[in-house]
Amino acid sequence: MALSRADLFRGRFRSESTASQPTPAAPQALQARIGAGCLSYTGTDCRMCGDHCDRGAIRFRPLGRGRWLPIIEEGDCTGCGDCAAVCPVKAVSMEAVAT
Repeated sequence: MALSRADLFRGRFRSESTASQPTPAAPQALQARIGAGCLSYTGTDCRMCGDHCDRGAIRFRPLGRGRWLPIIEEGDCTGCGDCAAVCPVKAVSMEAVAT
C-alpha cells in the first residue's frame, strides 16, 4: 500500500491499533435555568430573556403586584444560550441535562 505525504497530512492513513485510543465523549445537552437573582422575582419588569428566545421557551406568568414568574418550557429549550447572554444580572445559566 503506497501512501503519499499528502495522504498522511490529510489523515487518510490510520494505524491498526485504534483500540487504545480513547473515544471522544458525546456532547451534553444544555438547558436554561433561571436563578433567584432574576429581576422579575423582585418586581422589576425585565423580560430580556424571553424577548431573545427565538423558540418561545421562556414564558412569564403574572404573580400580581407587578411581579412575573419566568417559566422555561423544558421541551422547547434548545440550550442555545441566547437568554443567558442578555440577562443583565446573569441570573440565567446553562446547565447540562441527562439525555
